[in-house]
Amino acid sequence: GVDPALVPDVLGLMGDAIDNIPGVTGIGEKTASALVRQLGPVEAILDHLDEVERSGVRGAKKIRETLTREAETARLSKALATIRCDVPICLDLAALRYPGPDPDKLRPLFAELEFSSLLRELAPGGPAADVEWTAVDTPEAITAALPALRAAGAMSVVATFDSVRATAARFETLAVGHPSGPVALVAAPEEALPTLGPLFADLAVAKVGADLKALRVALGRRGLALAGPAFDLALASYCLNPSRTDHGIGALAEELLGEPLEPAATPAVAACRAARAAHALRPLLDERLRAHEMDRLFRELEMPLAEVLAEMELAGIALDVPALARLSTEFGTALERLMTEIYALAGCEFNISSPPQLRTVLFERLNISTRGVRRGKTGLSTDVDVLRRLAAEHPLPAKILEYRALAKLKSTYVDALPALVDPTTRRLHTSFNQTVAATGRLSSSDPNLQNIPIRTEEGRRIRAAFIAAPGHRLLSADYSQIELRVLAALSGDRRLGDAFRADEDIHARTAAEVFGDRSPADGRRLAKVINFGIVYGMGPARAARELGVSLPEATAYIEAYFGRYPGVRAFVERTVAEARTRGYVTTVLGRRRYLPELNARDPAVRQFAERAATNTPIQGSAADLIKVAMLEVRRRLRAAGLSARVLLQVHDELLLEVPEAELGRTQDAVREAMEQIGDLGVPLRVDVHDGANWTEAH
Repeated sequence: GVDPALVPDVLGLMGDAIDNIPGVTGIGEKTASALVRQLGPVEAILDHLDEVERSGVRGAKKIRETLTREAETARLSKALATIRCDVPICLDLAALRYPGPDPDKLRPLFAELEFSSLLRELAPGGPAADVEWTAVDTPEAITAALPALRAAGAMSVVATFDSVRATAARFETLAVGHPSGPVALVAAPEEALPTLGPLFADLAVAKVGADLKALRVALGRRGLALAGPAFDLALASYCLNPSRTDHGIGALAEELLGEPLEPAATPAVAACRAARAAHALRPLLDERLRAHEMDRLFRELEMPLAEVLAEMELAGIALDVPALARLSTEFGTALERLMTEIYALAGCEFNISSPPQLRTVLFERLNISTRGVRRGKTGLSTDVDVLRRLAAEHPLPAKILEYRALAKLKSTYVDALPALVDPTTRRLHTSFNQTVAATGRLSSSDPNLQNIPIRTEEGRRIRAAFIAAPGHRLLSADYSQIELRVLAALSGDRRLGDAFRADEDIHARTAAEVFGDRSPADGRRLAKVINFGIVYGMGPARAARELGVSLPEATAYIEAYFGRYPGVRAFVERTVAEARTRGYVTTVLGRRRYLPELNARDPAVRQFAERAATNTPIQGSAADLIKVAMLEVRRRLRAAGLSARVLLQVHDELLLEVPEAELGRTQDAVREAMEQIGDLGVPLRVDVHDGANWTEAH
């Protein structure tokens, strides 16, 4: 570096193309800096050109010749690079200070140009300048704010928590908004909740917010209730477009109000802005729900279901922690044994969890054929499908799959679940996500209890650690083949419908009609793959892999299936064609899933959308029916005075905790509730079992 005062000299020698400073030919920044450091300013260098050759810079002789020839250019360049500080001007320097962007002028411009990111980055004019809010930090101040909210008959509520698990979370911020008055920012939410409790429970005050279920759960853990009419903005958005990934107030404000919520300096101010926007969003979403005929789905299904899900989250489920500790030791020993076997088969030790190292072992050390193996950005794939195919050529891939499956069960469930048991309730509390799956299905997280395997011995042993409370039994109520029954109803296929109406084994019937050349057991296995594969839009290539047959054989089996069930083929073709015309598909309750990808140019994207168009009416309708069943089960249990509680929903199954003395009556009530939820034209059947743990009950 050089002294700041000599920067114009460096620029004079090296030039600056941006500012049209020519500089001296052949001299760059490094040479210019070296000359200025050693010899001083440009004038001194030009006066002592003989010293340039003794400076030690590379090409010194040639540089001296160039400086001799371009001396005037060097002087001119320095002059151009020098800031004149002696120019006589009369100007107020304060007037030159940049005041920052004008949000009011930029916002309409950015909106017109669809600069969404820049819109979000626009700084607010001041702390909560767009929202009138009042901090309420004493019980007296909170009490004083309540009459206005009660008189208005409605309030918006925005809360943030210190954890995604509402059952274990503490309030971080809480803002309560008046429809036309100021927003009340509750300074210390945890301490204020007892005072606010009567307002939350007031049946005459409507509540507006996003993800009110989390608020309901958090209040429930504190012995408080959220009652009265409610409008969940996130659920309304989900009903309108379940494929959308962000149903938060910020995203909705940007779309429906024409401008995003301005960034806030603190979470508290952000909560105030969201509370104000919530009141503006409600009528807009209300209007859209009616226009798209989604208001009944929203009010009669999703909103009441949120209350049921909150009750389930609060209930939790008991866990046999010592049993999982023993299982962890067993799984650890089994993993060590598998590791030894894997190293022996590979002929070397390597990181089994490293795809690059596994790739090297499989395809280089063992020289397993790469024919048909997909190549990704990082190299040949070693995913589950690839390893299953390679298992026919070498025993190592099968051992890798076994190791991966066991390691995942150990880390995800056996070792992780005990740490998540609530110290107060001594139960495990999951969260049910109502606005995630595009098909309308519920999902589970923190922890996810919907993916514990049921068909493997290891999975069943994990499920056995989910136990009933003393004096209770776990009751599993599982729909039998509900998606195939929905397919029979939607397609109107006579053979398929008759099979269910006659209470036949649908897989055995399909095996007899499509796989007659196979043994009964093998035919039923293949029929099961085809039956469920059709539901999920499975094509010949996937069918070949799943069935373990050639592509022509798989194609022939699918054609034979459609030949036996022509109504199903017509349904698939009709559904895809209508979806391409309308842009969406619907479920039995009118839920829509928009599929713009149906008109994509990319064949892979288009084919995915076609499979989704086939699958969504079936899977989505099944999801709708199970949600209706959850509401009906709760209604019947309450009407009968039974104290059983629904604990979990795992796709087609409801898991309840039932007092032993009420078991028989509860079984009857649950079965009737689930089987009589509607007339599809195809009967619904529910398998009901009980046990001391989840495995016994299934």
